[in-house]
Amino acid sequence: MANRRYNQFFNTLHTKPILIDCNFVVDATNGAGVTGLKGPGIQAIYMHTSTTPVAGNPNPPAGYILAQLQDSYNLYYSGGWQAVAPLAGSALTSTTSGDVYVINALGTTTLAQWQAAGLPVGVVPAVGVPFVAIATGAIGGTGSVKVPGVTGIGSIEVIGTPNETIVSSTGSKAQILGVQSGAYMMFQILGPTSSSDTTPIPVAPTAGSVIHLEFYFSGSRITVQGE
Repeated sequence: MANRRYNQFFNTLHTKPILIDCNFVVDATNGAGVTGLKGPGIQAIYMHTSTTPVAGNPNPPAGYILAQLQDSYNLYYSGGWQAVAPLAGSALTSTTSGDVYVINALGTTTLAQWQAAGLPVGVVPAVGVPFVAIATGAIGGTGSVKVPGVTGIGSIEVIGTPNETIVSSTGSKAQILGVQSGAYMMFQILGPTSSSDTTPIPVAPTAGSVIHLEFYFSGSRITVQGE
């Protein structure tokens, strides 16, 4: 069901525009440097890992992202990013009025008890739901919450010239739909190393941070396998 301002069509003057997006969890203890990669058109995401890198991961320095594309493209228009804060500290079974919490475990805590703690009426309690506490004291039941942490990400920037890396030169393999093409993009994650820093530098995001990347391309350079 669409909202009242929904438009049926998306119009653009770009030729055959394509949106590719993905999200993943930062995890340097994993061989890829990330876990939970989701998103069509992305072959792999590689970041720095403190363990043995998986095949294909060049193990870039902390603060860098290599996005391996599944297909090749003609032109990169633009992109975007968003970060979701990880949770911090130990699980809590009580709240302080005015503070922000995220449900960590439902346990036996009832809907009424979550609402008494601050969960808005009409919202179903679930792991990951944030709310502002309206009461100080025990939540009740065995449910628990955590406080939000910080990602440490100030910005994410594209490195180099994307239009030179999104067109693979690996031969016919680069033109087959859904086969790893060799095309890629690279990014650097910037943030301060201390509160006194005025110049951001590449930094490793806090473990557990979720990063969302978007890519806008023109004209996929692919064919369907067998054509």
